[in-house]
Amino acid sequence: MDTFRALSARCAREAVEMLAAEPGAVLAAGCTDILVKMKDGKVRPSAVISIDRAADMSSIEDTGRTLWVGAGCTHADISRSTLVAEKAPLIAAASAAVGSPQIRNRGTLGGNVATASPAGDTIPALIAMEARIVALGLAGQRAIEAGQFFLGPGKSALGPGEIIVGVEIPCDEPGDVWAFRKLGGRQAMSIAIAGVAVHAHLERGALSRVAVALGSVAPVVVRARRLEEALEGRRVTADLLAEVCPLAREAASPITDIRGSREYRLAMVEALAYQALYAAVWPDEVSEPRAKWESGAGGVQVGHECRCHSRPDPSPVDASGTDDTSGTDGASGSCVAHRPGGSPSVSASREAEAPGSGPDSIRVHVVAFGELACRVEKADVTLDLPRGSTVADLYRHIGLADDSYVMALVNHRREFDDKLLSDGDEIALMHPVGGG
Repeated sequence: MDTFRALSARCAREAVEMLAAEPGAVLAAGCTDILVKMKDGKVRPSAVISIDRAADMSSIEDTGRTLWVGAGCTHADISRSTLVAEKAPLIAAASAAVGSPQIRNRGTLGGNVATASPAGDTIPALIAMEARIVALGLAGQRAIEAGQFFLGPGKSALGPGEIIVGVEIPCDEPGDVWAFRKLGGRQAMSIAIAGVAVHAHLERGALSRVAVALGSVAPVVVRARRLEEALEGRRVTADLLAEVCPLAREAASPITDIRGSREYRLAMVEALAYQALYAAVWPDEVSEPRAKWESGAGGVQVGHECRCHSRPDPSPVDASGTDDTSGTDGASGSCVAHRPGGSPSVSASREAEAPGSGPDSIRVHVVAFGELACRVEKADVTLDLPRGSTVADLYRHIGLADDSYVMALVNHRREFDDKLLSDGDEIALMHPVGGG
């Protein structure tokens, strides 16, 4: 690594002035990206300007209708913030998916945005929420719509000498729903093979202001516009989602690389779009990973999010909240998980079904996509299997044992035939054309 000068800015304005006075300098926060490029010789700065001490770039503030998140806020800061969890939980979930605990403790939101990678985890969430990137230069400050900020891999709308000082994110309103899904080669330290962020408004079973942002399947993060239009204003059902989610493929233009083929990514982005939309509308019906970061926000365990006072729990088939009241207590209006003896780890509608799995069996939820949906008896089904069953046993149970290639995502992670299944597992089955 070449030698360089190390400078430290005390505020955003000073960082801009240092960049102007030091040709060839770069800005650094967590250094999780720039340091790797410097070691590889891809970047040879004359100086590195640290913003660690720039207090005006590391705050999280509720400004009324928007949430301000400073560029210097780490992903750990964001994912653990009670304010972010309340006002813009989609951003918290996306930040919680970044890298590993070490990376989240150092990496910053500004760095993730400035890198402008189509695989950046927070970028789909920012675009889905129609956030604005706030930049500062010698000529002053300006705000750029997140959807217009990214121009290509590693390229952004930042002008010469400009830096990102923070992000303005519209605060969630009552009835807003969201979900974030990321597919990687492993659960941590993984660059996304594909990712989907969903943000919408749900009222009386109908979706509006639908935003579906797709990551890692195009040169930049893109909106699935035709999919959004197909859902706008319509009463959402599981059948409708299965019908329209193939439209996510039309917005994608993925490449084949070491992490996955083009065909595999196309299949995955359809599956992830379905999963994210389903989780947004019926969060208590799936094993929603949001509890992982919500439990760390302020040290308060949030294993179950009660929506009984805002709307009835929808059935998995109809989100109208008018046809199925099995998730609520008719007398008290409280959800099943809040009744005496109720379990917050099991969704209300699942508990309202027939008796749960016994000591010798497990209950799993299976959804088949694409060609497989036509080959099984039911494309969306809850099954009771003998305890100790594997993915291969599941294939035999539903008549897919002789299929040459079936891929299973168990709780959003790819697993092989010998994977031991557990009670409550969410399983997606697909038959991607290009392998994976």
